[in-house]
Amino acid sequence: MLNNKEKYLSDINKRFSGKARELLIEQVELFYEYNNDIAKNKYGIGDEVKLSKGAFIHGIFGGLDNFDFTLENGFISTDFTSEPRTNKICNSVGMWNIKEDVLLRDYINLYSGFTVTYSIGRGPEAALKSELIPYHKFDAFTERLNNDDNVWTYWGDKTKEVSFIPSLVSDKRQIAFILNMDSDYAKKLSYNDVWNLDFGEDVLTPFLDYRYKDKFINSDRLNRNASTTDRESAIMFGLPISLVEGVFVGRKIENDKESLDYIKSKLPDCYICNLDGKVIVGN
Repeated sequence: MLNNKEKYLSDINKRFSGKARELLIEQVELFYEYNNDIAKNKYGIGDEVKLSKGAFIHGIFGGLDNFDFTLENGFISTDFTSEPRTNKICNSVGMWNIKEDVLLRDYINLYSGFTVTYSIGRGPEAALKSELIPYHKFDAFTERLNNDDNVWTYWGDKTKEVSFIPSLVSDKRQIAFILNMDSDYAKKLSYNDVWNLDFGEDVLTPFLDYRYKDKFINSDRLNRNASTTDRESAIMFGLPISLVEGVFVGRKIENDKESLDYIKSKLPDCYICNLDGKVIVGN
């Protein structure tokens, strides 16, 4: 019987060719490479968590059952662990990419808000701009737009993060992992990102649905903004669980001591924090 590494390499050799195959094989080899130089921040109870530029956040669906699956397998694209699905970006794992140093509480506050797109000017010359509006700041922002003579129309959507990680506005997601990407090992893994502008069409084609490929290559990845979004990464194949330094949880799990104890028992070297960005179980 094939072990997981051999199974993934066999799958890659069957389904991919050229540079894409080469990158995926490299990623799998790195994924399974033992590395004892992975940087991890340490926190005590009550500390505020700081996210460094380049850190990743990944939320999961479901509860502790899916948590266990993630720990056992790592962050691997479902196109490798189950039947391939029809996603716009495939054969990769989505990560929220921290764009600048920020406190976790400020990050959560911002992405629990709204994405507003508005037009400046009228007619074919009008310019569109998108901005992220923090939690509970929507009224003040739209009042500003309404009083701006250059703004003619605007519309809004919830941020994508609300659908995928714990937030202040929804209890649908209760668990997200914080990955420390500071080490050289982590940077090698994160380089193989479908959004990386170093990669051309020859590399990207196997990672994009055919209906989305042209739009992605010629528009979306070149003109990223708060709406498209400009804060996503899609890591080819996946990332190992060893990069996790902490877990942040929604209100339901925060108030469930049994669940907190279980998470800690599975990740004894990691901290657990809440939607206030504060550590509730230290490491």
